[in-house]
Amino acid sequence: MLNRIKLNTEIIASYLLGIFFIIQGLFLVINSGRISSQNESIEVEKIKNIIDLINVFFIELTNILGPILGLHFLIPIVVGLLFIAIGAWMFKAASIMKKTTRYDRRFIIFFFSLTGVMFIWTTVLMFQVYGYTSILFLIAFIIHLLYNIFNEHLDHRFRKEQYLLIMFFYMIAYFFTQNAVYSDIGRGITPTDVLSINMYFSITWILALLSLSVGVFLSKAENILKKPVAEMNDQEYSRVKELRRGRKLNLDFNKYFDFMKYFYRLKTQITEKFFEFFEIKPVSWFRINYIELTLGLVMFLMIFLEFNNRNGVVFEGLFKISNVQYIYEWVNLAITFILASLYMYFTIMNTWNDKYYHRQMIIIVALFVKFSTSLFITIFRAVELSIFILPLNIFLVILTLPLMLISIFKPFTRSENDDLKKTQLYRTDR
Repeated sequence: MLNRIKLNTEIIASYLLGIFFIIQGLFLVINSGRISSQNESIEVEKIKNIIDLINVFFIELTNILGPILGLHFLIPIVVGLLFIAIGAWMFKAASIMKKTTRYDRRFIIFFFSLTGVMFIWTTVLMFQVYGYTSILFLIAFIIHLLYNIFNEHLDHRFRKEQYLLIMFFYMIAYFFTQNAVYSDIGRGITPTDVLSINMYFSITWILALLSLSVGVFLSKAENILKKPVAEMNDQEYSRVKELRRGRKLNLDFNKYFDFMKYFYRLKTQITEKFFEFFEIKPVSWFRINYIELTLGLVMFLMIFLEFNNRNGVVFEGLFKISNVQYIYEWVNLAITFILASLYMYFTIMNTWNDKYYHRQMIIIVALFVKFSTSLFITIFRAVELSIFILPLNIFLVILTLPLMLISIFKPFTRSENDDLKKTQLYRTDR
């Protein structure tokens, strides 16, 4: 089953993108009058059931689209029809890619262009909510896009550093955008708004990355992004060699990813000083993974217990649906619980099978950023929307900090799978 999904990655992605564009297009056409009118708001007291809650999500979406497409009622109709056409084309593209690889080069241009348009579209929508801090997400989008396109030109020995750089920009963007929206809580922004806005942007962002991954997938299969040959032919005349070297620009970006060596040296010095101070020697059977498993299990259990408690409140009818804050907390806890489960899985696989180093690092960095941002907002924004009580939030930040540092600084002894060979194999199978 999993192998079949891998063989049809680009086709499944095209179907998902097609469904997204068709649904969004139909939404724009149906709600063109509401989008072109003044923004509609809904009182919390009017939310009596799940249908009302879903309706709130769509109302918030019309409020976001209103300032952009609400100048005339025909604009959302035209844009909606365009989205429906793009969605139908995605289904057609999936059908073509399933039958032949003949048009892959054209699809590469299409998917890269679609990714850029979706990133820009997401940023424009974010501006309506997050203000100028949305530009930070655009910067993170661009860096992520460029990395995926040109990663064949980068030395994979520094893949950890490359991922850390991308995550750094996402961390900055997430922190400032969340602070921007939470600072408006109580001044026109409600918990329902935050839930709807974050959910919509997350879906759009994931689908944009999905489009990008299809473009990269096809380009690797076509060998378009092949790494250039470093050295020139030895049979060339020396004068020609020197002339070419003089004209050649120094675009070796790999040298900029060697910054971790300074931190590795510092880590080694601290470790040595620790053992010298306590006059002990490291035990031969001990592995740093055991600390990760222990602390990770404690973190997982804390999140599971909190999620289980909130899960009971939601599904046992102990609250009224009008209290949207419970829904907001439950959704965020569900996402956190999924991330914690993935972290435990990757840590176990990393300990016994020596793989998933990068995935483990990405997950624990995401958890640390989520906990620390939540803690900052709770303390400095005085907002009662934290998914954890303050003592538990502090405990989780303290717990995930060493886990993040361990994951970053431990040696990655096994390289990742050769995606290029896999991609070429999958596409040439058709």
